[in-house]
Amino acid sequence: MSKSSEWWRSLPTTSFGSSHMEERLAGLIIAGRKRATVWNGLEDNPTKPGMNWVVTANARPVAVIETLSVGQCRFEEIDANFAFEEGEGDRSLAHWRVVHQAFFEKEGSFSPNMILWWEKFRLVEALDADLAAKSEEMVVLDEADAAELLANQP
Repeated sequence: MSKSSEWWRSLPTTSFGSSHMEERLAGLIIAGRKRATVWNGLEDNPTKPGMNWVVTANARPVAVIETLSVGQCRFEEIDANFAFEEGEGDRSLAHWRVVHQAFFEKEGSFSPNMILWWEKFRLVEALDADLAAKSEEMVVLDEADAAELLANQP
């Protein structure tokens, strides 16, 4: 049975990162690089395995993902394997810690032992052809930004 072209319209929506990073992170998802995420453990957990979500970037639908697993851990418990699955920057744990600490500090909630929700997911469908066409370019940009960021760390 084939799905209609807009089968996803009734799904809940989600976005990744702060507003200026939504498109890049969505591009990493479409490129198949970003397959995990975290958020503040004090927030609600709206997801469970098997759920599908429409990923938005700047309020436009760009992809559909399916939650594979979800749970909680402390910030300091995130390991290199999870950082790699999260797919950002150079995929290293060092990069993951720098950017996520900065994100949660800006939010006003950072602590090394803060509780996080973590989620692993898979890409079901890319919805935005323009973003899909430039998703590999976004990977290259993200890697370059990570190299510069890590080179400037003390």
